[in-house]
Amino acid sequence: MHATILSIMEHSEIPKTIFFWTLVVLFWLTAGIIIGYAFGYRYNFSNGIFVYGGSVTLKTTPQEVNVYLNGVLMPSKSFNRLNNSYHIGGIKPGNYLLEVKAPNYQSWSKKISVHSGISTEFWNIVLTQNSYAREDYESPGIEKFFISPRKNLAAFSQQIENDFFVKIFNPGTLEMTQAFDANDYKFTNDDKENIEWSPQAHRIIIPAIKNDGGEKNYFIVTLDGLETVNLKELTGANNLSHARWDPKNKDVMFYMSDNDLYHIDLSNPEDKKMVASNIASYDLSPKALFYFQLPEGIVYKTSFDATDTPLQITTSAPQNMGDNSYQIIVYDDDRIVFLNKSHDLFIYNKGEEDTYFRELSNNVFGTQFSDDGKKMLFWNDHEIMAYFVRKWEVQPTRNENELMPITKFSDTIENVQWTRDYEHALFTNDNKIKMIEIDNRDHRNMMDVLTLNDSSSLLVNNFTDSKLYYTEKNDQGLNSLHAIYFPERTTFFQSLFPTGTNTAAQN
Repeated sequence: MHATILSIMEHSEIPKTIFFWTLVVLFWLTAGIIIGYAFGYRYNFSNGIFVYGGSVTLKTTPQEVNVYLNGVLMPSKSFNRLNNSYHIGGIKPGNYLLEVKAPNYQSWSKKISVHSGISTEFWNIVLTQNSYAREDYESPGIEKFFISPRKNLAAFSQQIENDFFVKIFNPGTLEMTQAFDANDYKFTNDDKENIEWSPQAHRIIIPAIKNDGGEKNYFIVTLDGLETVNLKELTGANNLSHARWDPKNKDVMFYMSDNDLYHIDLSNPEDKKMVASNIASYDLSPKALFYFQLPEGIVYKTSFDATDTPLQITTSAPQNMGDNSYQIIVYDDDRIVFLNKSHDLFIYNKGEEDTYFRELSNNVFGTQFSDDGKKMLFWNDHEIMAYFVRKWEVQPTRNENELMPITKFSDTIENVQWTRDYEHALFTNDNKIKMIEIDNRDHRNMMDVLTLNDSSSLLVNNFTDSKLYYTEKNDQGLNSLHAIYFPERTTFFQSLFPTGTNTAAQN
């Protein structure tokens, strides 16, 4: 009897043991799946295996957006507050439609490929708003305007009948001061010349020409208009051009007379010095002066006061020296652009892989380096291009000496310039301000920023106050100045304390 009971008990323990070990196996199997899932592994049912997932990383403007993969909204917990980016992990390798949306903004999308163990990155996604609050400034008759690089000030030229004015405007305080007026001069018609701000933003150089079409002159004025210097009368020189400030000395400037370059101290005009003779143009970097020597077409470098022995930078000239009117645009000793009036564009690049002097195009109207000097925009009336001066290892990777078409239109493109991130270009076309990304994966997202009422508008993206300034015709047909925050107000304090200017919605 006792043996029978023991036998029954032993047999009853077998199912419990099986059940226990089944639970153990299921626990470890589930735990393994959960741990594998947490580390990015996904089960591929078609192949019957586990594969290591990929991820997508995005940094967007605005920061609060909705992210979709193949139409499925990704959870907002993917947002990484540490660097204001989204990171979506554990994505099964394959092709997806990635979309970024936000209320009252235009949408962004790309077809992307996700690879095992790799993050597909988009660090410069910018959405433009459907409409912007516009700031209007009292400035009828404005012709051109120029933003100070050091202070939040704008100088603009204004023509009212026969009177030529230059006024200084503070967008923060709305204060406007008349700095210059003349009835026998008008603003220069040379598109390459600007009102030049002094390094301390206490004076400006105004390029002007006689109303009767006479030669060019320059007026150096203080912001309050209490002091005006006529450069032609001061120097007694003819055929003046290329007047610019010395970057280090607030009262010292450079100018050219015929093909000779001079350095003059306005506080001691007798202290005038020739820096170089027989040159086509010059440019100033933060540390040195560079000039393009004729007739051989070689670039030299010297100190601002010209006390250093000139150092030869290039060893050859542009191939086309039939038109030697080359303007040089210098980033540093290793990166120099050459553009002449025949629209030939050359670049000298002492790169990481090689040193070369090559022609980029024979149809270029303007060019601009990025702030880090790794790439540059150049353009003509119908096309925008990008050129990569240094290797770029952040996605999307680019190679040194890579040339990339950005966009092309049949009608005129104007006002081409970089945005703050140097991954987008702004321009005007067909009475619209447009923005296009240079990321060419899948397709380039291009968005309309504003619709304008005419095609003659000027445009300046000012990084100092995060505003986009532009001109537009008023009801009387006169150009006036306006601004929007672009791409949006980017600081906490800006949202708490909005500007007190008059605003109107514009799209």
